[in-house]
Amino acid sequence: MLKTPAKINIGLKIINKREDGYHNLETIFYPVSLFDELEFKISTSKRNTNSVIIKSNSKIIPVDRTNICFRLVEAFFRTFRITDYYSIDLYIKKNIPVGGGLGGGSSDAACILKYLIRYFNIDIVQRKSEILSVALAVGSDVPFFLVSKPCFAQSRGEIISKLDEFSLKDFSVLLVNSNLHVSTKWAFETLGMKEGEVMPSELKTVRKFEPSVFGILENDFEKIVFKKYPELERIKNELREFGAVYSSMSGSGATMFGIFEKNNQDSLIKAFEYYKEKKYFAGIS
Repeated sequence: MLKTPAKINIGLKIINKREDGYHNLETIFYPVSLFDELEFKISTSKRNTNSVIIKSNSKIIPVDRTNICFRLVEAFFRTFRITDYYSIDLYIKKNIPVGGGLGGGSSDAACILKYLIRYFNIDIVQRKSEILSVALAVGSDVPFFLVSKPCFAQSRGEIISKLDEFSLKDFSVLLVNSNLHVSTKWAFETLGMKEGEVMPSELKTVRKFEPSVFGILENDFEKIVFKKYPELERIKNELREFGAVYSSMSGSGATMFGIFEKNNQDSLIKAFEYYKEKKYFAGIS
């Protein structure tokens, strides 16, 4: 079994809209200990064609060529000109909420990419740009999951700088998903940024997770998402009331998270049990 971690965005600033339709952003990616599990098998094919068979415990994710892992395999074979034929079998055990802003699909794709790099002995130094292009071809979060360490990310999310001092080792993270799904496409469109408009951000100045920077660690999507889904704002406020030192939305939603001090486990467990009773997804990292 290959384990693929989720991530949270601790601060997410949308800087401007690009000519190619994408947006430049700044964010701090932080991996959390909630994992999907993958079984991946690849073998040479006796038929003159490649085959990719995907199965999952989830009925929500696609298992055809629209699946992000299927698209990753196609992009990899195309970019690295793999001319022999292979059979690929992939089983995805989904534990990370689908479409919850936690990067589950991107993490799964990054895991497959790393596996294929090893399998085909791709030189990661000489072919770094091609590896990055494959990752970006299927998802803006995929490059981060090739690193899976606290990072400051820019552009679409592919320009990454490790944040060695940014640590949550003295904290626990409570993830809460109320079974809502927020469309990332809708969120970007609703922001309504115009070409040429540039928004300020101080995120690049953040080095540590400490109270003095909490005001900088804002998620620009919250304003529009909370307007449509006020329940999410309620969860954010509840997490603070339970004792979280910081609470926010991850990505464009709909997962909320609260960061609790390790010496405040009673409040953490109380919050966890509260959301479990409401039949929400709740997980502790």
